[in-house]
Amino acid sequence: MDLSSRAALQIMLPWVIMVSDKQSTLTKYVVCEKPVIFCDDRETSCKVVLYLKKMGADIKSIRLDIGDYLISEKIVVERKTSADFLSSLCDGRLFEQVKNITSYEKPILIIEGSPESLFAIRDINKKAILGALIAISIDFGISILFSRDEAQTAEILYLIAKRNQLGPNKEIVLNKKRKMGLLEQQQFIVESLPLIGPKTAKELLKRFGSVRGVFSANEKELEDVSNIGPKKAKRIIEVLDAKYN
Repeated sequence: MDLSSRAALQIMLPWVIMVSDKQSTLTKYVVCEKPVIFCDDRETSCKVVLYLKKMGADIKSIRLDIGDYLISEKIVVERKTSADFLSSLCDGRLFEQVKNITSYEKPILIIEGSPESLFAIRDINKKAILGALIAISIDFGISILFSRDEAQTAEILYLIAKRNQLGPNKEIVLNKKRKMGLLEQQQFIVESLPLIGPKTAKELLKRFGSVRGVFSANEKELEDVSNIGPKKAKRIIEVLDAKYN
């Protein structure tokens, strides 16, 4: 990264937070209280989850429709390596991905790698990279954090969770979307059923006509819906009929 690009980054992106090596030692000064972090089950193979467990975080692995890590009902985190960021910028996926996490009040994008690496990994126009970072922060209102590696990403997540999960009665709301219309609310509720994604949720609503109709369907009726089958139908009925304890 040349001096002009470095200067531009510092002047144009004051909101980009650099996590220094000194800051990475802050975890030892935090009063211990086990934070809960929900992580997307596709993230479990990365070392971030391993480091979080070693720090003492309570990791809940589930399928998240939005983001990679859920810290609270307000905070969701999307994690990308520098290479991932550039690839998604080039193939057009980046802005759709960052738009999704804005359904939470405080979305965060963590990029693993120094800002310099964004300009060195691939031969991409520097103005395009800066423009993307500016748009993510200003247009989408997303906080951008840079971390050194997976270990430091884990430290950032741990500290954010510790900071925001104060008190014994706080709960994390999963996949909470805001400003939803009626159709989105209906689909969202049906998607909360086990093993049900957006496409199947829509099929269920079309077949039974309403959320109540879906929840009232018996196992045989559920089996007849496309992409359900006996195993999914049985699991759905088990969850719907299980007593709350």
